[in-house]
Amino acid sequence: MTGRPERLEQIRATVVRALRPVESEPVGLEEAAGRWLAEPVAAAAPAPPVDCSAMDGYAVRSGDVPGPASLPVTRTVFAGDPPGPPLAAGEAARIFTGAPLPPGADAVVREEAVRAEGDRAVFSTPARPGENVRRAGEDVAAGGLALAAGVRLGGRQRALLRAVGVERVRVYRPARVRVISTGDELVSGRTPDSNGLAIAALCRAAGAEVCAVRAPDRLAEVGEAISSAAAAADLVITIGGVSVGARDLVPRALAALAAEVRLHGVPMKPGKPFLFGLLAGTPVLGLPGSPSACLAAFEVFGRPALLAVCGAARLTRPEVAVRLAEPVAGRPGRARLLWAALSADGRVRPLGRDAAQVRGPALAQALILVPADAGDLAEGTEVRAWVLDGD
Repeated sequence: MTGRPERLEQIRATVVRALRPVESEPVGLEEAAGRWLAEPVAAAAPAPPVDCSAMDGYAVRSGDVPGPASLPVTRTVFAGDPPGPPLAAGEAARIFTGAPLPPGADAVVREEAVRAEGDRAVFSTPARPGENVRRAGEDVAAGGLALAAGVRLGGRQRALLRAVGVERVRVYRPARVRVISTGDELVSGRTPDSNGLAIAALCRAAGAEVCAVRAPDRLAEVGEAISSAAAAADLVITIGGVSVGARDLVPRALAALAAEVRLHGVPMKPGKPFLFGLLAGTPVLGLPGSPSACLAAFEVFGRPALLAVCGAARLTRPEVAVRLAEPVAGRPGRARLLWAALSADGRVRPLGRDAAQVRGPALAQALILVPADAGDLAEGTEVRAWVLDGD
């Protein structure tokens, strides 16, 4: 199995340590959709709120059904009903999933194991204490931790909070991101701004508010675009113009603005020209212009940085160990990132290695992480990969 790209992880950690999350505010659950918790949330009520039935059946005192037995059915309890008076010895109650358990009952015998004969229930097997019963608070106790800080509030998370009596939470406000695509070819429309579209969409998927602009290859205009963005945003992302060519103006524009450039160039392929700096305290991420390199650098550095600003606790994609479906050629020296498809047998198949490709990233379901010391990799080699979502 290949190891981890440890140098890249160290660089990423350095970038993330320089960032701070945006301000937080209290909001209702509806408004909190897609935002990140700024503090842990304790349950105001237990879940379930009372002892209840885990399925349709008959509530009994287990001691009344030590084996085959016949008991009168004295009531029916539905979900939402009050539990009613205690269940007397020698009685059964018809009960449905989620209904509160009558006091005194300690078991629910599923209906498939019971035969109804008029107003009596005939049991063929013994009832066990606690059988098919959900105890109050067994999922979340009152006062217990419902969700930790840094969790994103999707539908399932908000459903949990409502179930435990929480209607207002403190969340981070949406981060403001400015995406600047540089290049005369983009401003003129001769080349489609596919990178700008992709990065803006990825930022919005993380819950950010995004404004995307384009700047021509003129130093003053690149500088003005960055300066204006830094004054209005929590995070600035530039695309293109970060290498060493005559029109790679982002580093020079940042220097002219007296920005603190903390990182320029990383040991990875694609994505080597990545840049990170601070302009009057606002983080600036410089992504390469080649599509695959741009998106790879965003995955390694940009997305974790954005999530740190948004207040997320988890900054990286889910990582899995998988095996290669075919050999991969390569030379040691720099960490390599390969867009890949997941096969039906659980293996990964690379989708090309050109830094300028756009089809590979679009079809990828995973991003393979090959450490710097690895050369050629044989079919079947176990590698690490980030699992990508639909964004």
